[in-house]
Amino acid sequence: MVSQPHRRVDRAAALTPAAALAVAAAFGIDVDGAQAVALAGGYSNETIRIDARAGRFVVRRYGRLHVARSAIAFEHAVMLHAAARMSEIAAPLRAGAGTIVLAPAGGLCAVLPYVDGTAGRRDLDTGCAVARVLARFHRALHDLHVTDGMRSSRFLGALPWLRERFTRFAADPLVARKLDWSGLVAAVTAATAHVAPRAANLPQVIVHGDPNPGNAIAGDPGEVRALIDFDFAHQTERVYDVGTLLDEFGRAGDDEPLDLDRIAPLVAAYAEEAPMTHAEREVVPEAMLRRAATLVWYVATRHGERVPGDLGGAPRYAARAAEIVAHAAEIRAAAAG
Repeated sequence: MVSQPHRRVDRAAALTPAAALAVAAAFGIDVDGAQAVALAGGYSNETIRIDARAGRFVVRRYGRLHVARSAIAFEHAVMLHAAARMSEIAAPLRAGAGTIVLAPAGGLCAVLPYVDGTAGRRDLDTGCAVARVLARFHRALHDLHVTDGMRSSRFLGALPWLRERFTRFAADPLVARKLDWSGLVAAVTAATAHVAPRAANLPQVIVHGDPNPGNAIAGDPGEVRALIDFDFAHQTERVYDVGTLLDEFGRAGDDEPLDLDRIAPLVAAYAEEAPMTHAEREVVPEAMLRRAATLVWYVATRHGERVPGDLGGAPRYAARAAEIVAHAAEIRAAAAG
């Protein structure tokens, strides 16, 4: 599994427009007459757009869940490194003394340029454009490495770890009958056996961790202007990101079935920018499964922390895992090119 920073519920008040303007001012933005507009944020952050004379910016507050400063520093290091090498990554702004994170009352904040466009598009043209950007992101990060085991994982650590977690869920009387835990255990066990002899030939890199439609800002058809939200960036086999991309852009919607006809063009689009090894193509279904299974654990755990026995949207991802297993041979054939 990814080494995630310790998180706890943060009961601080929500980020207000006035506070966001104050943060923007601290980063040297002239906020005289500026407007602050709340944007839809992720589960663990809030975002407010600042419309100022100098342009549009985003104030991001890492405040709904506590996130360690070191974790934010890692995300920003990834963004800065990539932004110096490609236009689709926006680098965070620097305040006085060069800092890129401020800590006003209620949480850590950063400011980034706002990228105009549309998030959430799932059409195949957009998906292929995201695949090409993702490949160039991987190339840009090839010389940035994680030290001391921070924010890193591997297939042969993650899959057995997930198996152990699902075994625990199966023994928990509150959730044991709510999902097919034995099916998930069997799936990740088989995936481990398939990956093991190929693991040494899987290139590793800093991955985005969550290349879904909501994290891609699209412009014209087939154009991606920005890849955003690096909360789940970590070092692992790069095919994990490819599997995530396929599991997301291979569907017309979150609860729609996998469109197997999308697999080959999405893989081909990625490979145009970053050629894939034979071993990577062989484990594409397992990469997709690892992502779906990880979300089963993540969602069930987060909801269970608030309401014991609540699985939240975990059944959606368990259904995806079962679907991937059922079509693994077809996915593998499509990914082979």
